[in-house]
Amino acid sequence: MSGGNDLEHHSVIIAGGGPGGLGVAATLEGWHPRFEGDYEFPSDDVQAFAKANEQNPLAFDPHELLERGHRPIEFYRMRHHPIQDAQPLDEWSLKFTKQKRADWLMLTTDGPGGLWNNVPSEQMTLGPAHWMELAHYPIGKFYEQTGRERDLNALVHRDDLVPYYQAYAEELGLNDHIRTGVKVTNIAPATDDLDARFIVESVDQSSGKTTTYSCDYVVFGVGPRSSLRKLEANGIDNNYVSLAYTHPDDYSGDRVLVIGGGRSADWAAQELHDAGKMVVYAMRQQPDTHLKLINDSQYLPYYQRWGEILSGEQERMGLLYGSTVTAFEPEGLVTISTPEGLVQVQIDHAIVEIGGDPDYNILNSFGDLTFHAKRDNFRFQLNQMVVDQATFESVDITGLYPAGYSAQGTGLSVIGFHAGCFLIAGDILRKSGLV
Repeated sequence: MSGGNDLEHHSVIIAGGGPGGLGVAATLEGWHPRFEGDYEFPSDDVQAFAKANEQNPLAFDPHELLERGHRPIEFYRMRHHPIQDAQPLDEWSLKFTKQKRADWLMLTTDGPGGLWNNVPSEQMTLGPAHWMELAHYPIGKFYEQTGRERDLNALVHRDDLVPYYQAYAEELGLNDHIRTGVKVTNIAPATDDLDARFIVESVDQSSGKTTTYSCDYVVFGVGPRSSLRKLEANGIDNNYVSLAYTHPDDYSGDRVLVIGGGRSADWAAQELHDAGKMVVYAMRQQPDTHLKLINDSQYLPYYQRWGEILSGEQERMGLLYGSTVTAFEPEGLVTISTPEGLVQVQIDHAIVEIGGDPDYNILNSFGDLTFHAKRDNFRFQLNQMVVDQATFESVDITGLYPAGYSAQGTGLSVIGFHAGCFLIAGDILRKSGLV
């Protein structure tokens, strides 16, 4: 569609192709939820409310639930995952009916799945398969249709998860409205001469071509690592330094320095060690914090392996706790500040795996934003935008909806934030007169 000043206009622009954005896209595409069967909410009040709205739960104002002391996101989450174990497909009480689509467009650097397209090839999820799914197309159905014999209560390999999100987009007819290889570079208020609320600027990562859009609503789902954190150390531009981990075969030589301390760095250090590398692992945190995480995470295979490494002689794993890299010298000489003083290590390759944050800089035109600090037990941490808990609309920017990890009140896994897609899409659809 065309707008004023020859801008391409859409009612909704979704920035990011991860699970948070995909769930909103499917709902805007017209896949509306309904409640069906013999379901039960723990609260009699909410049960009555659900029964009264079961055929079109997107149509009611979720503020009514808030006023009664209930969190709207839980209203949908309880139906998506009412129990910890996966349910057979025929027992789901959350069903979907195809309705008229809204005018939406998704802009994403990667294909469907967001950051999962760029994690190490052997990485697995932290939670079971059914925690990673989107209700419109259950992962159990995907396994069934693709002949994958998988346990829904087991962890998911990256090479199963990314195809699931790709199949999700295909199954629900989303691909015609998803533009990949496109990075959103700026979101700003529209000028007075435009019949729109936002201007969204983007760049094609292959051609470098810039495109500008206008829209009425923005779904901000850029993901938790769209802006990588920077290590302030001299010489970080040396060619033996990598700013992300991929696979052991990508790093020449036998001696590797891993800098980090989060889950991704733990994964990298363990995998490099098991590939036969001599690993130096430098992290700011203290040993008791790291050891607690490992002990509390033994249900994960790579943390089980960490337990084995730490209980052994550790001849190829050197751990530097409470430490910070201060300089990368030529020829692989690295200076590290430790509690015992400065040390230097000679390495063939250094991997900086210190995580990232949502790229909130693309919202700078709106001034200061209100954030809520979110932490989990796996040292995953980021600032979430404060939102209206009934609609997930930003309290600072009218018409902007943080999705996925970036929204206050969600968890830090898909099971935690997926239900928010119905609050976001429902609010947009109500305002657009489509429900």
